[in-house]
Amino acid sequence: MLDDLFLNRSLFLIGLLMIVAMFLIRECGHWIGRRNTKHAATAEKQEKTVGTITGAMLALLGFMLAISLSMADGHFESRRKLVLDEANAIGTSHLRARAIGGPHGETIAHLLIDYAQLRLDFFAAGEDQKRLRSVYEQTAMVQQQIWGHSSAIARSAPTTVSAILLTSLNEVFDLATSRRWALEVRVPPSIIKLLFAFSLLSMGILGYYFGICGLRHPILSLFLIIAFTAAILLIIDLNRPRSGLIQPEQSPIVWVLGDMRTSALKGAVR
Repeated sequence: MLDDLFLNRSLFLIGLLMIVAMFLIRECGHWIGRRNTKHAATAEKQEKTVGTITGAMLALLGFMLAISLSMADGHFESRRKLVLDEANAIGTSHLRARAIGGPHGETIAHLLIDYAQLRLDFFAAGEDQKRLRSVYEQTAMVQQQIWGHSSAIARSAPTTVSAILLTSLNEVFDLATSRRWALEVRVPPSIIKLLFAFSLLSMGILGYYFGICGLRHPILSLFLIIAFTAAILLIIDLNRPRSGLIQPEQSPIVWVLGDMRTSALKGAVR
């Protein structure tokens, strides 16, 4: 149930539930703290002890948030780099295919234009499994056609140039697999659950501390809760590579696709 909530539900809904849950836990802790302060001497001793524990819990929660955010950001940066690497590899292969020329080279160049469009469709499909299966099938078919023409070039003219073309095309296909894998690698749901649990526990202890001190600070507590919620929501959003608000830009592939189409039009005019 929690996995579905953190992976598929609205961020606004998740954030609202987290704020309400943490605020209620904080109020429960405050109520318990108020009930445990019947004697002034006992309350003073508890205040020092619980204050130390509260500070340690909040520090631990902050450390866990920092580690989790770093992990999610690392995955995001990896996805961004793979987009750029794939765009460069497609562009390089297109240039080499046009340099080789001939029927096979020109066919490969045209197929790479279709391939680049499929790579954009691959990301645009989002979480739609039906569209993704269709894109995977079309991609595999185009890859086979490209490899067939490149193998024909290598057999007819086994030169250094043809070997370089095979190497660059192999890199293109490898990067397609790498990007598919990168979109599946996420921060483990257990870590996000642990963050949520620690947030609730920390708010409970904070409320208890305020209770034994005879304080409330509802506004400051709400600001702290919102800050923790925002950090967790950012981790959850980065953990949704296909459907999150923050997604890796596909601009490099769009630029390469535009350049290849322009090059094909100029070649057709000639």
